[in-house]
Amino acid sequence: MSDYETDPATGELGEAGDAGTAYGEPEIITLEGQDGATIYAVDVDHDGDAEAAGYDKDNDGQLEQIALDTDGDGTLETRMVDLDGDGSFDAVLTDTDGDGRIDVAALDANGDGLVDRVVADTDGDGVIDTDVKDENFDGVADSVSQDADGDGDSDVTVTDTDGDGTFETVRYDDPSTNPLAQA
Repeated sequence: MSDYETDPATGELGEAGDAGTAYGEPEIITLEGQDGATIYAVDVDHDGDAEAAGYDKDNDGQLEQIALDTDGDGTLETRMVDLDGDGSFDAVLTDTDGDGRIDVAALDANGDGLVDRVVADTDGDGVIDTDVKDENFDGVADSVSQDADGDGDSDVTVTDTDGDGTFETVRYDDPSTNPLAQA
């Protein structure tokens, strides 16, 4: 590894480990939303596109929502939300395929900092088809349900019945998706 790196913004050489410092401080723009909320837009690389935005609904200095550009395409596709106003983010929502619709949502229902449920639209049809639940709030998934045929109903569910992190039970909710019934 070299002791020097090229700054992507200027093309100048700098010492290794200084990557990103050539951008200087991020530019933070403060706006007032239509609802009177304060919105902070953060442009880290000074390209004119915000890499992050914060939303302070009640102007108390505590953000209720943060949006991030996680893939560098100029779109804020991931949002973290404080649903109950306690200062901790309870939900993460993201658009994984760039179509402008949320595809994956993760929720911390009991506020312990661990994700308790994840729902996802894995085939891009706009309908949730995967549901992962941690029903005993231990940080390990207890069940995963899948709607394989897109009709809105669960077709198969796998369950960890003894809480050891291994799924022991498979239940086919739709007999047409059960490979044993089709044999």
